[in-house]
Order: sequence, then C-alpha cells, then structure tokens
Amino acid sequence: MVVKMIDLLVRNVQIEWEPSCVDVAVDDGVIVDRGVGLDYVAAQEIEGNGRYLTPSFVESHLHLDIALMNDWRVPGRPEPYLSHYGLNESMERRRRDFTVEDIDRRASTALELAARHGVTALRAQCHVDREVGLKHVKALQRVKEKYAERVTVQIVAFPQQGLINHPDNANLFREAFRVGVDVMGGASNLDVENGRIDSQAHINAAFDLAMELDVDLDIHADLGIPQTVTLDELETVYIARQTIKRGYQGRVTVGHACTLGVATPDVAAEAISLIKEAELNVISQPDLYRLGRDDTHNVRRGLTRVKELLAAGVNVTYASNNVRDALRPLGNFDLLEEGLILAYGAHMDTVKELNTILRMSTYHAAKALRLPNYGLQPGCVADFVVLDAPNASAAIVGQVEKGVVVKNGRLMAANHTISQLYSGSIATNLLKKNII
Repeated sequence: MVVKMIDLLVRNVQIEWEPSCVDVAVDDGVIVDRGVGLDYVAAQEIEGNGRYLTPSFVESHLHLDIALMNDWRVPGRPEPYLSHYGLNESMERRRRDFTVEDIDRRASTALELAARHGVTALRAQCHVDREVGLKHVKALQRVKEKYAERVTVQIVAFPQQGLINHPDNANLFREAFRVGVDVMGGASNLDVENGRIDSQAHINAAFDLAMELDVDLDIHADLGIPQTVTLDELETVYIARQTIKRGYQGRVTVGHACTLGVATPDVAAEAISLIKEAELNVISQPDLYRLGRDDTHNVRRGLTRVKELLAAGVNVTYASNNVRDALRPLGNFDLLEEGLILAYGAHMDTVKELNTILRMSTYHAAKALRLPNYGLQPGCVADFVVLDAPNASAAIVGQVEKGVVVKNGRLMAANHTISQLYSGSIATNLLKKNII
C-alpha cells in the first residue's frame, strides 16, 4: 500500500459539528482530506491534542492607514474626549505629517499583530481625499504586496473629506482604483455641502462609482443615535432600497448601523426586512467607545441590533474598526477580544450565541469579503487557527491563545503562554535567586 505524501497534517482537533476529534490533511495550500485517523505521511505534522480548529479570522473593517498613530509605549487617549468631530479634526491635523514610510511602518506592525492573533484576511479602510491624494493608498498597496503570503488585504477607498463636495473627487477615486484599491467606500456623515449633509446624494455617488468600476461597496452608515428615527431617515434603509433597485444584492456592506439600535421595534423590524431582502452585510462595531458620551442617564452605546439581524438571517459580522489611533486609543487587532466585548454589549451569553460570535468573525466575515473557498471542507484554502480551547465558547470566554496559525497551508505563527503557580515559600526562594 502506497501512503500519499502531503505538506501538512493536523492531528486530533475538534471542529464544529464533528462528534469527535479529527485529522486535517493539507497539500499545496488546500485542505485535501478530513477524518478520523487519516493515513498520510506529512512533511510537517501538528498535534492538536483535542484543541479547537477554526477557519482563520477575517478582519472585516479596520482603518489600517491610521492604526497605531498614538504612542504605543503609553496606550490611552492623548487628549480628552470632547466630541467625535473634535477627534476627527485632531486626526486630520496629525495625519498631515504622515509619510508613505510612516504609514507603511505602522500598517506593517498592525498586520503582524493581526496575523499573530489568527487574522489571515483583512479589509482596510484607506483615506482618499484631495488633501492626502493617494499617499495612503500607495502606502497600503506596498504593505498589501509585502504581506501577501501572511494576510490577504482588500483596500477600501474611504472618502475621509467627502465624495460629492468637489467636482474632481470622482476622478480621484477612479485613479485610486488604478493604483490598487479593491472596494468602493462611503461615509455620508463626512460629506458636507453648503453647510448640510446630503446623505442620499453621497450614497448615490458611491453606488454610481462602485457600479461603474464593477467593485463591491462598503459604506459607513447611520453613525448617529438620535432620540427618534423614522424608517425613511435610516441611511441603511436607503442603501437597501438602492441595492435592490440597482440589482447589487450581495455586493454591499454596511458598517456601524448604530441608528438602527435606537429605532422603535416596528421601525427596526421593517428596516431589517429590507436589509435581508437586499442581502446587505452588516458589520457591527462592538468597541462602544464613541456614542452616548453626553447621555446623563440611560446611556446609549451605539451598538446595532445584532441579535435581531441575526435572527432575520442577515449576514452580520463584527470588527476592530479603529485601533490605537486618534479616534479609539484601545484595541489589539484581536477578534477574540472584540468578540468578548460584543458578547457583553449585545447580551450574547448562551453557548449557542457564543458559538455564533466566533462564526461572525470567520464564516460571516469571509462572506462579506466574498473570499473564495473559505472553510474547513476538502477543497477549501488551508487558512485556519488552532485555538487553545476545546470549543468556540471556551475560546471566547477564556480569551485563549491562538496556538497555531496557518495561511495557505504554511505555518505563519505559533503562540504559547506559560504559567506556573508557586507556593509562597518557593516563590520567595526563586525571587532571591533572581529566577523570577
């Protein structure tokens, strides 16, 4: 009997829906087999010891070009929080000193940290506007190429200073796609014309460019939390209607959707029905740092209706959004960490809901990015993580280590946490000997 030689064999791992531990065989960057007691000879073998195997994490919404702009040695906000607009102005002042090399350095560090935490695909929001031109795009394109073997990066053209407030903006965005942008972005709250925000005109312009260039659309929407909101006032509803009207179902992603969280149940239900019909992807942001700061009681935190959207069958994921920048001084590019915050914020604490949270940062996010051949079935790309836990809920609650990270069938990271407990007398002696 001839035993087939393969590149990688992962032994004895627990996988969702499998009743017992299985082996996973990988060759030429693809999962070729999965089952109990597989008979292969592998160039590299990893013993799972009953740990949980999940497809690798997908970071679906990260402002990569401004990540880590704060002093990494002293995490925290460098100046008091006055308003979101004040922070945005501060960020724009500080970015004037950015160079391609600076953005490259910070984004490279961010990707390395994300990869260490099991992220092998990432959608990066990137500033495109008349002040910075394509500087940020060129920097992220350089980083995207440099880290292609570790992290698959999609670059979103993010209109930091608006999309319809200057006649040449459309041409600037077309040029961004020629340089290397992958996805059209949008954020109507940043598009001020004649002293007011024209949300629908901004959304129309973003759709027009996305469809002209035949690219997906990833748009920030409903970032505010007014006291009341009607169905027609929800940007996400307008986006859903435009998606249906234009036949762009499955290609549009909405980030934030905070205002949906303050809508009445009847309005929310009707909005969610339209979101489902339009096949929108919804990215919730569990960071909770931005909204409700002026509330003196019944403080709102700006989280969208995650559970209701999921119950309706909408593809919902979550993301890091901002990490250690002028807007959010926190974060570690760790989707297990963000998932635990989501569990608290969205009241998702049953075993089933915790399992769903892990799927949101893997399968759901991969669907939003339209990643091909994603998963753990034979024929899927071999991008996966061995978590130091026996199941998904234990991984999230325990904030466990990402023991092994594999990208395209190759080992990208191995992480080990060593902890030793000592009795008081033993610890005292070790301290005296400078051992600990």
